[in-house]
Parts: sequence; C-alpha cells; structure tokens
Amino acid sequence: MSMSIIKKKIDSLKGNISIAIHYPETKTEKLAILCPGYLDSKDYDHLVQLATMLAEKGFAVVRFDPIGTWESEGNILDYTTTQYLTDIKIVKEYMLKDKNYTFILLGGHSMGGRMSLLYAPTDPEISSVFAIMSGYKKAPSKNEEKWKTDGVQINSRDIPKNKDEKRQYAVPFSFLEDSNKYNVLDTIGNLHIPVLLIAGEQDTLCTPEVMKIIFDKANEPKEFVIIPEIGHDYRHYPKQIKIVNDVFLRKINYGNFI
Repeated sequence: MSMSIIKKKIDSLKGNISIAIHYPETKTEKLAILCPGYLDSKDYDHLVQLATMLAEKGFAVVRFDPIGTWESEGNILDYTTTQYLTDIKIVKEYMLKDKNYTFILLGGHSMGGRMSLLYAPTDPEISSVFAIMSGYKKAPSKNEEKWKTDGVQINSRDIPKNKDEKRQYAVPFSFLEDSNKYNVLDTIGNLHIPVLLIAGEQDTLCTPEVMKIIFDKANEPKEFVIIPEIGHDYRHYPKQIKIVNDVFLRKINYGNFI
C-alpha cells in the first residue's frame, strides 16, 4: 500500500510542535500517535519504520517532536513530563479536527511509552496503548547529585541519518523534579483499554523485570512480550528494528489491540 508523508507545524502555547503524518492510500478511521523517547527525534529510524508499517496496515500515523526538542519550537526549559503530556493532547486534537477517527492507538519507545501510559487514563478517546521498553518512572540518573548542583545535565543525541553528528541539550534539573511527580503505577489501574508491553531481554535501562511490574498492575486485556537478544538502543541496528516492529505488528494484528 502506498502512502504520503506530510510534515507540519501546529500551534501550542509554548510554540509550534513539529509533526509528520503518514496517510495511507485508502480512507481510514484508525489513527496511531507515536511518541519518541527521552530527547529522541520523531525522525529516528525505529519510529519512522514503525509509522510506515502501521500506515501499510491502514492507519493514519502521526509522530512528533515534543516542545523544546528537535524541529519543534520552545526552550529546553519547556521540556517536561507535564508539557509532554500536553503535547500529546494537542497532537491528538489537531488530528481529530478534520477527521473523526473512531480508533486511536497511542504508544512509543522508552519515555514515549511511559508518557503514553500516563496520558491514556486521562483521555477516554484513546482506544489502545502500547509501551516499548518503558519504565513506570524516570530511570535513576547516575549523576543526580551533580545534576542538582550544576543545575543542568548535558545530554547528546545523534542527528537522524547521521550517527557521527551530535546535538546537545542542557536539560535543567527541574526536568527531574517535574518527572518525579508522575508514576505509571499510580494511575494504570484507571486504564480499562488494551495494553501491550514489549520488553527487550538485554535492556538494562527499562528491564523486563520493571516492565513486569507495570504489567501486573494493569487491567485486562493486556499482554507482555520479552524479545530475546534486544537491548534498549535497538534503534541503532536495522535488523533489530525490524524484529521489534514485526513483533509489535504481530501482536496488534492477532491480539485485542485493534
């Protein structure tokens, strides 16, 4: 199935949010919203390829850069859990403005999956949610005291399609303070839609054991999958991206997720 990809900027109170929409060739009532991980780009290969595969399955798919990162406007000071959740709502409402999608799938990788699990209980329009290698709260920082003392933590991310070039973000300590207000385990019991959790066997950041804790707290229908020999940063490896995305699509096709 062919598709078109359109990039746009949509309004928010913190500046424009950069989005990319994959439209399938045929009309659809299914929408998927894909959320990137911590400081990750919407244009990283694992999200782009997942969006492409979902569009081939008949979804309209939107991926976005949270405020304060990459092609979206705003300051890195605006990059918080609170704002990220607002960004999801703005993106969803934009997509619904011109089209009444009857099924909305929300999910992402790492922090993107955690944001999805936090957002979904607040919005009855979400039909199904997934998280790939995500925790129930922000993973502990190795240098948290230094982060607090310095006021900022420098993080680097590779430019999409160019591993050798990096972009740096000076993330303020206020990011961590805001993040600590949120815990998936506090709200997932309010979620009564299908939940799909995918862990990587070799993931040391969001381990299968951590994801199992989320799974145990979630209501049915739910499913938990551990993919062998896959780590947290699978996006760097094309073969691993395909393995993860194939598992994901197989589960949503034959489970209770669409």
